[in-house]
Formats: sequence, structure tokens, C-alpha cells
Amino acid sequence: MPLNYTLTRGAFMTGKSAIVFRVISVPLFFLFLFLLQGCSTLKDVKRQSISPDSLRALADARLGFSNDLSPYLKAHMKNGSLYVLQDWKIDDSKKIITGSGKKYDAYRNLLSSGTVEMSEDSVAIFETNTLVNSGSVTALTVFTGITAAVTVFCIINPKACFGSCPTFYTRDSDTLRLQAEGFSSSISPSMEATDIDALYHSKVDCDEYSLEMRNEAMETHVVRSANLLCVEKSKKNSRVFCSPDGKFWQCDSIILPQRALGPEGDCLSLLQKADGIERFSVADSANLGEKEFIELDFKNVPGKNSGLILGCRQTLLSTYLLYQTFAYMGSNAAYWVAQIERNKINVKGNEMLNMLGGIEVQVQDLYGNWQSAGFIDEFGPLATDFHIVPIKGIPEKNTKVRLKMTKGYWRIDYAALSPVSEAKNLTRLQPEEVLKGGKTDENARKILCDSSRALVTLPGDTYELKYRIPSMFKDYELFLESRGYYLEWIRREWMKEENAARLAEILLNPEAALKRLAPEFKKVEPKMESSFWRSRYAKP
Repeated sequence: MPLNYTLTRGAFMTGKSAIVFRVISVPLFFLFLFLLQGCSTLKDVKRQSISPDSLRALADARLGFSNDLSPYLKAHMKNGSLYVLQDWKIDDSKKIITGSGKKYDAYRNLLSSGTVEMSEDSVAIFETNTLVNSGSVTALTVFTGITAAVTVFCIINPKACFGSCPTFYTRDSDTLRLQAEGFSSSISPSMEATDIDALYHSKVDCDEYSLEMRNEAMETHVVRSANLLCVEKSKKNSRVFCSPDGKFWQCDSIILPQRALGPEGDCLSLLQKADGIERFSVADSANLGEKEFIELDFKNVPGKNSGLILGCRQTLLSTYLLYQTFAYMGSNAAYWVAQIERNKINVKGNEMLNMLGGIEVQVQDLYGNWQSAGFIDEFGPLATDFHIVPIKGIPEKNTKVRLKMTKGYWRIDYAALSPVSEAKNLTRLQPEEVLKGGKTDENARKILCDSSRALVTLPGDTYELKYRIPSMFKDYELFLESRGYYLEWIRREWMKEENAARLAEILLNPEAALKRLAPEFKKVEPKMESSFWRSRYAKP
């Protein structure tokens, strides 16, 4: 949801100077474009020949701003002060950091220098330009100044480098199928959340089910849990879907649309099968917030209480806007993440989400008027997720449904309608075994089964999660319930575009920013999808 942030005098630091604001409340759009990352088509993914060790070695070599800047550790404290340490060490058992450096107040006036000692509990967020060998500190660290030039695709288009939250795959022979992405909107520790994703293409045909969890981006993933939800089906051929409010619904009679009409004309063939062949449009060339509609006609709808089923994901427009905003934040990106942790953000409205937003489901009533039935607003550009929006009092026999969305912002793979009833008998399964590098990792399993702990993963890390399925669960729908958060690594390429004025425009006049950025996005839009998928990092 959109958030407002109160800017105060001296809060906006550019590295060389500070822009002084009066106290004023503005939409915190630039940070919460993270929330605008949602659903993706299922893909068969070819593995890449980059091992985690090779990736880390390359990352180590790249993780400096320049040769004349030594590694540092910044501790953004919860009280607003800042420590900058040149030498430090971490005691994980005591959660204490000691070192030598300088202390600054909230306005970045130098207070003192010398030896310091601090508790992790007093830190809002850490920031560094070198990898930290500590699980607890790494889980709170924004890596600033990493280069995106690990692959040629990131060199060509730094705003299309692969990024998102943990990815979850199932293996079919020697091929991986992307099934889900976890907690897409959780972009800082205080925003840790639980995410439910449909494992739509999975079937239970034995007593074991496996998921491969990967960190394929320049991000730190902090995974609290990854549970398997088994929801009983009323009939063998029934399907179960989850609505945006977290409820599960039985669908015993799937009705496909007889007509689907978008601005481009007929798009029915793209929406009748969940086959990864999606309907999408390109962004508007003058305004990235421009809206479009798709109209769906359904025949012979048997009951008044039904639900619209959608399989969808976002385009990479959200990724571009996110990375462009990070570029404008530049060297101060970690500061803004720290502001979230300091509770300096208040939830007050939804102005920016109304500009880009989710997919609004509208139903035509008996008088020909379009009535809003609900929204699909789970975000992320990777894995197609399947949702249902319950609709009460739907016109029987001939039903017209309309989808309202931002142009060029969503990819829709599947649309259907079904009478619904509330599903029952949900069972939650924790991983019975966790493997890393083909070897059992009992410590990782214990962490994922203990809500007070979290598994921290870095780029290239891969875990296989195995679940034991009771024999009675053959006719159950499967969902992934993941909980955690992730921290984006700030690429050096982005920081070259640091621009306080442009960032202020996004903060104070997001409508104008969406119009100004439209021509720039259109230049890179045609090749973003290809560059994005080719730049991910995976274990061979």
C-alpha cells in the first residue's frame, strides 16, 4: 500500500550537500515501487554455468567504489545517528560490533571519532561496500556500490538486471520450472511478511515433494519460513484458489470466457489456457500511468456467487521504475531504507498505487453499469501467480467482466470464472529435509522450522526443500507459504545517475515523473524482458 514519509530539515543528504525541507508529508513512492512487483508466466529455465563460489569471487573483486576507497561499514542507528567504521569486527554470539571510526548526528555533523562498540539491536540498517561474513549482520546490510557488470546483459542495460525475491522451482527431469517467488513486497526488515503463492502446475503423485529455492539476483534474502500448504479439493477435478484476503475457494466448474477484447482487439486465445503465452501491451509513450481495459464475456454462469480466476504477472515496467528511483537516490539509498526501520513512514493513502496499482475487477450489473468487485495486487515480475476475486450477486447466464489496469504493466496468462464455495481442511507442512550442494543441511532445516530464526542467502545460494506428503493428500491443491524480506544491492551503474532534483520530483510530483520517464522507458522496453532473464545467477 502507498506510504507517506515526513521529510524534515537536513533529512535529504546528497553526499556533497543537503537539501533542506520544511516539515511536509509526501508519498514515499520511490521506495515502495518494490510493492509493485507481482506475477509471471511459468517458464522452463535453462541452468547457467556460474557457481556460487565463482560468483562470490567475482563479487568480492567488484565490491569497491574505486581503488582509492577502502571498505567501510556504516551503521544507521535507530535514533538517527550514523557510525562510519573503517575497521570492525563482529561477535555473532553476543550480537556486538566493535571497531574504529566516526560518529555523526542525525544531520551528519561530526560528533566524535575513535573506538566504538554497539549492539545490533540499536542499528536500523547496515551499509557496506564489501561482503560481510556474518549471518546476523548480513541480514541487515544494504550493499552499496556493487557493479552490475557481472554479465554482459547488465552492462547493456543496468535497469534490466535480474532482481526480485527468492525464486522457487520444481524439477522435471533435467529442466526447472519456475513455480513461485516469495514475499515480493517485503523490501526491508520491518516489512517482513507472509506470502502465499499457488503451485498451480504441481501435482502430488508420491510421498515426497521438492522445491528448489534460489537467490538469483544481487540481493540478500532473509527467509523466515517456506511451508507447503495442502488444501483439500471437494472433487478430483476441482481447483482451489486463494483470494487477496488469504481465503481459499473451491472451484468445481471452471467457465472459460467466450470473448476477450482489449485495445488491440480480440485476445481470447491468449487467456483460455495457462500455458505461458500471455496477453500484454506496451507502455504508453507519454504517460506510464495510462490505463487500459480488457472486457470478458462469459456464458451460462450457473450461480450468483462466483469468482474471477486470473493467472498473471507484471511486466518489467515496475523493475525499471524501481531501479531508476534507486539511481536517483544514489549513495543515500541505505539511508531511506533505514528510515523505514526508524518508523518514520506513516500509512496515509494510496495516491501512487492508484496511478500504477493492481488489476481492478469490474462486473457489469443488470443496468449496464460497471461495479468494482475487487483488486489483484500481489506484485512481482517473475512467476505467474493464480488468484481469485470473489464476486457476489453476479448476473447469471450472461456475465460481463472488465479488467482495468495500467497500460504495459501486466501480463495475463489465464482468465476464467467459476461458482465458488469456501475451501476447508488446510494442512501446513514444514520442510522435512533441506539440502545444499546435494548434501543435507540440518542447520538450515532447523532455521526454517524455527520462527525466531531466519536463513540468510546471498547471490548464487541454492537450497532444495523436501516435504513429506501423507498418503491422504493425493487430492489436495498445493500452495507455497513463504515469509521473510530481502534487501536490494545498490549497483555502481545506478549511482552515476544520482540526482536529488529528480528524486524530489518522484517524491513531490509522481504524476509528472511518470510522464517524464515515459520516453526514456520506451527506449529500453523492447529488450528488457530478454536482458532481465539472461542476467540472473543460478547454480549449474
